[in-house]
Amino acid sequence: MTALRASGRAAAVAAASLAWALPAASEARALVRPAPLVSYSFDADVATGPDTFAVWQGARHAKGGRGRVGYSSAFHVSGHRSVELRDVPGDGDFPELQGYFPVRGTGRLYFHFAFLTTDPKQELNVALAGPRCFQMGKDGIGFWLGTKDGLLVHYSDSIPKRLFVPRAFVWYAVDVAYDVDSGRYDLAIHAEGRDEPLVSLRAQANTPSQPGSAIDKFSFVGSPHTDDSRVVYYVDDVVIGGDASVAALPFVAPGRRRLFVDSFTEYQRLLRERPRCLPATDPEDFGFEPDDVAALAAAGYSESLQRLLAAPGAPPVAMPAEHGPERWQGLLRAAAAWSSGCASLDAGDAAGALERFAAARQAAPKARILVLSQALALTAQGRAAAADERLSLVSEWRHDARYAVASAYVGLARKDLADALAWLRDPAAAALDRDAPPGGEEPVTGRVTEQYYYGLLWKAEWDDARDYALRMAERAARAGAPGAAWSARAADASFFRKDLAEARELYEGALAEEKDWGALREIYLKLADLAYLAGDTERERSLREHYYGRLR
Repeated sequence: MTALRASGRAAAVAAASLAWALPAASEARALVRPAPLVSYSFDADVATGPDTFAVWQGARHAKGGRGRVGYSSAFHVSGHRSVELRDVPGDGDFPELQGYFPVRGTGRLYFHFAFLTTDPKQELNVALAGPRCFQMGKDGIGFWLGTKDGLLVHYSDSIPKRLFVPRAFVWYAVDVAYDVDSGRYDLAIHAEGRDEPLVSLRAQANTPSQPGSAIDKFSFVGSPHTDDSRVVYYVDDVVIGGDASVAALPFVAPGRRRLFVDSFTEYQRLLRERPRCLPATDPEDFGFEPDDVAALAAAGYSESLQRLLAAPGAPPVAMPAEHGPERWQGLLRAAAAWSSGCASLDAGDAAGALERFAAARQAAPKARILVLSQALALTAQGRAAAADERLSLVSEWRHDARYAVASAYVGLARKDLADALAWLRDPAAAALDRDAPPGGEEPVTGRVTEQYYYGLLWKAEWDDARDYALRMAERAARAGAPGAAWSARAADASFFRKDLAEARELYEGALAEEKDWGALREIYLKLADLAYLAGDTERERSLREHYYGRLR
């Protein structure tokens, strides 16, 4: 085994020798060359995204963290650079490099990385985790290594166990052979310049002491819980391999679940079949705040929530045994009631669905998906005016394909499809005959104009939809009223008609005017879609990094 040498002069730690530092008892099992799942030396530029990793620095809290995740050439094991993570105490945040690979629910996983810290007294953490993220439990944290009170420790059976006192400015190579089925791992750690390992452990219980605890992500982070670390540390040569070949997931232009036009078409298809709920796509749909999600995972609620997100109308899930804050319990009960109401609506029982949605809203008044679902159930009862009132409560969703389809559905439900646009056309055209109010459109006129536009999209009259949206944007501009939403709608129509150049120009115009971050995010997403379709990978990446951050 070749020892690590001083940083900046090191020979490469090769991915092919992933298991070189495993204990002797593990060598027989490690002779099969691991199939690579992840391999980063950080010398080549790596794109962030759902197939690679995300960079979090100052993005979790409105206050904004001052930490850093970025490339560095100051210290490295192989090549010419590594990744530096710099934490700042008291900034309400923590820097993190979080990476992804196909979920491993069985077999063996091999994890290699090298790290150097400038101050061992400062906290750092490294973990492998599964679908339930970084919680203490099955399918949560599987392997956890960190510094605690100046010691390097690993958390086995949830207990921090001492390894050694690390030295500053010394590279350490870490090798983990993680057996998913048994819930145990072998651990070896070498220091640069030494042939003999500092650590050589076998068959250690994984962090939750749970056999079969699946793994699908890794994390390098500072102090995520106490926010008191001043750590500056470096990571290089991250390699993850499996004991069997795993087909790589196809690279999809990240930052979106699917193209906006595809989402609109899919939701339209669902409602054409019969009145039903449109899917929830994010925990925030149920009223959870962004900071709740990690805490929910840590408390054991992720699986329940993910099941609800995966299938509207699925049977209500059993709540976890752990007792979280009452607000969480209420939101989860509301999510379960929504799922039950969706099943009723899908079965043709709109009255029963409305009863369940109303009960759910009492527990989760900020859950926008409940309001949208109420509008669809009211439309199923022929109560379009009441449905309109519900839609007005979630107008900030104007950038979401679900709102677009629901708005069209409610508008067209007033009349037979053939007559609906004619019915909407007169009040929609009347809006063009007078300037917009300086503060923005009045609610009733705003809903009619939206429904007319979305109705045109529903009927695939894309030229008319674009022209109407452009005229509405011009009308708003004359009055000094916000017009970015209509510019973006005109771009959507151009997207539908496959005029990608015009769509891009219109989205960029909307981007310059828009002030709402939710709408800005969706415009960036749609611009990334266009760049992806045009084959402009550099621009697509730049736009994608508004979601996933970037290494600088």
